[in-house]
Amino acid sequence: MYLMICENNSEEAPINEKKRASMVQNVIEKTEISPDMLAKHIRTIKAEFEQVLIEKEQSLKNAPEGKIRFVKKGNSIQYHHKHDHSVPEGTYLKREQDSLAAALAQKDYDCRLIRELKAEIKVLDRALADYRPERIDAIYSSLHACRKPLIRPLRLPDEEFVRRWIKVEYEKKAFEKNAPEYYTAKGERVRSKSEILIADALSRHNVPYRYEYPIQIRGLGLIYPDFFCLNARKRQAYVWEHNGMMSDSGYADCATNKIEKYALSGYFPGENLILSFESSSHPLNSRAIARNINRYLL
Repeated sequence: MYLMICENNSEEAPINEKKRASMVQNVIEKTEISPDMLAKHIRTIKAEFEQVLIEKEQSLKNAPEGKIRFVKKGNSIQYHHKHDHSVPEGTYLKREQDSLAAALAQKDYDCRLIRELKAEIKVLDRALADYRPERIDAIYSSLHACRKPLIRPLRLPDEEFVRRWIKVEYEKKAFEKNAPEYYTAKGERVRSKSEILIADALSRHNVPYRYEYPIQIRGLGLIYPDFFCLNARKRQAYVWEHNGMMSDSGYADCATNKIEKYALSGYFPGENLILSFESSSHPLNSRAIARNINRYLL
């Protein structure tokens, strides 16, 4: 009843707010399927096939005339070159002509490969034409705004997924009394100038993050990594730890121990853990930050 009222702009009284809140609370907000990567992967494979096809067709223009024939003589294999002016069994190729034999064998392989590549490209073209995952997403996107909060879609639109991810509430680690105050461009307090650089770079690239979001790490307990970032395209979270005092041997030992403990809890550098470092002689620079963002978070 409430949905009909909302969509038709009726003046009837809407459903009881308490009941509506209960209905919305029962909606499971997590997505059911991963973001679609298949279409992009198919396009990548197709582009690779097309590039190889161009190269192989070009190489055939420079390939030697004729074909190769293999003849077994006792325990050895002889190569024979068959062409328009040769005898039916082909001209015997001496050992010093092995490069010609290899070129003829490669030519035969390339001819077969070209036929198969053309067939596979047609298959991929048909797959791309028939595979339309956006039609699944359009079902939810086309719904009236009053329906959406009551529905658990198969996959949330990117904007909604990011919005809900950002809205997650959590308790940050407290700042010590009289600790230096550093603020990002958004006015968020952080603990160092280097963290300002990272946070502002994430914001400029529109990378959602949670500062010092608590997670459980085996052997360390509850910890507060510097940044908990989201690759919105992949919908994958990354922990970003900046190790800013590597000139201090005690700090470096602690950082090494923490990285080892991260691995025990399933966080691995290059997979879901981003690490940056600096020392008194090698300060953090914006290029290093940008490389990490471009590689893992976009």
